[in-house]
Amino acid sequence: MEEALQVIGCRSRSHRGNAVVIALLSVLLGGCAANMAIQAEGDPAVSFDSFGTYAWSPNQRDPGDIRVTPTLRAQIGDDINRLLADKGYVRVDTDPDFTVTYRVTIEGETITQTLDYYTGSNFRQTLDGPTTRRYEEGMLIIDAMDGESDRLIWRGTATAEVRQRPNMEERSDRVAEAVRKVLAEFPSR
Repeated sequence: MEEALQVIGCRSRSHRGNAVVIALLSVLLGGCAANMAIQAEGDPAVSFDSFGTYAWSPNQRDPGDIRVTPTLRAQIGDDINRLLADKGYVRVDTDPDFTVTYRVTIEGETITQTLDYYTGSNFRQTLDGPTTRRYEEGMLIIDAMDGESDRLIWRGTATAEVRQRPNMEERSDRVAEAVRKVLAEFPSR
């Protein structure tokens, strides 16, 4: 540890303490970008046991955000089809038990944090006051509607910070992860 602190130019004890706190903060904040919140809720009055077929909703709209390219749109659709098939559902063109649709939203968010740390004498010190950071939060929403009434019977969402300037492979992996985690909550046949 001593050598690592010297390498980054921290010679005094106060600089070393600040460097350790900043390094820990970087690790913690870096991990935040990987977090993905998943929520799902189905209508408790609906028994998915009787469902075996699905179709894409004729009301499927543009996924929402211009950053969702045609390639990503196709990937989301393909991933949903594959994962529903894995759960035992068959895609049909007419008279489905339920229909499925999705959309993507991306909104700006702000977070304010204060970095505090304690010294050996339990003295609390705040480093440079609160910091404010703006970021974008993306949400994938997958809906299932009753095939007859078109009433919402299940909704799953994945919410996460949108990474800035990801390459296409990273973006594709992140989208696949979101679809997989959301549909993990969808009832199997």
